[in-house]
Amino acid sequence: MSLVELMIALTIGLLITASVLTVYVNAGRNFAFDEQYGRLQENARYALRVLGEDLVMGDFWGPMVTTDTISSTLVPPADDCGETLEMFDPDIGVLFNNNHDGAAVAQFAPCTVMSANHQGTSAMIAVKRVAGQPTARVFVDAADSDGDGDTAETLSIGAGALVNGQVYLRTNGTSGSLIANASAGNPPAVGWSDWRYMPRVYFVRDHFQAPGDGVPALCRLDIALQSLSAVSCLAEGIEDMHLEFGLDTDLDGAANRFTATPTVAEMEAVVSVRVHLLMRSTDAIPFYENRKSFRLGAKVVPAANDGFLRGVFSATVAMRNSANRNLFN
Repeated sequence: MSLVELMIALTIGLLITASVLTVYVNAGRNFAFDEQYGRLQENARYALRVLGEDLVMGDFWGPMVTTDTISSTLVPPADDCGETLEMFDPDIGVLFNNNHDGAAVAQFAPCTVMSANHQGTSAMIAVKRVAGQPTARVFVDAADSDGDGDTAETLSIGAGALVNGQVYLRTNGTSGSLIANASAGNPPAVGWSDWRYMPRVYFVRDHFQAPGDGVPALCRLDIALQSLSAVSCLAEGIEDMHLEFGLDTDLDGAANRFTATPTVAEMEAVVSVRVHLLMRSTDAIPFYENRKSFRLGAKVVPAANDGFLRGVFSATVAMRNSANRNLFN
C-alpha cells in the first residue's frame, strides 16, 4: 500500500468516525430532550389535576347552600398560617395573591413557610372547603337503607373515624359550626353530620426537596389547628403560576370576563379559574439554549437564556360551588 492510499484510507476512516460520533451525539441530545419534555408534561398534567380537583371543590360546605349560618368559636394559634388566612371565616372560600409585575393583588398575608422560599412572582391561592363526603352522620333510617325492615331506627355511621382535634363542619343542612372536639364520644346529633374541614394553600417555591436544590416546585400547605401546618410539594419543575378569574357579572352562570386582579368583593362572582403553569425541565440540556419568552395569560415571562427546556400548560376549572352560591344569593 502506497503512502497516498494510506492517507486516503485514514481520511475516509476519520470521516466515517466523525459521522458516527455526530449521529451518536445528536441521538443522545434528542433522547435527553424527549426524556426531559416527557417528564415536564407528566408533572404538568399531575399538578393541574390535583390543583383542579381542589378548585372544583373550593367553597364547598357539604349540604349547606349559604355560609351565613356557619359559626365558630375556634381561634387559630398565634403566628400560624391559618391566622393570616382567617381560617375559620367561610364567607369567602377562595383567596389569592397575584404577584406578577403590574397591578399586584394581595388578598391574604402569606406566612413564613410560604414567603421564605417563594419562587419569583408566581401566584398563591388559598382554598377553603370540606371533604366531599361526611366523616360521620346520624339519621333516622326512613328509607330502610340497611334492609332490616325498620324505618324508624336511628343509624350512626362513621362516628368511630372522628378525630378529636381535627376541625369538622357539624351541620344539619340549614345551620352549622366549625368544631374541633368531635369524636366517637361526641358524635353529631340525629339529623346532623360532620364534614372534615380542609383549608389549603398552593404556592410555588424555589426548591423541591431541600433548600438550594435549584428545582422549583408547586407545593401545598395543609393548614391544621393543633399540629404544625404541613407543606408537601406535588410536582417538580413548576417555575411560575398565573391565575385569571372568570367573573359572572349578569348572573347567567357563565363568565363574562376574565381578570387577574379581581377585588375581594368580585371573588364572590367568580365562576371559573384559568390556571397557567410555566414548566421547566429539572436538568439542563447540553448544547441547548432557551431564548424563548413565554406568555401565561396576560403575564409575559422574559427569556431566561439558559439550557433548561420550558413550556406553558393551562387549564380552565369551573368553580361550581361559588357560581351556585352567587346565583342563589
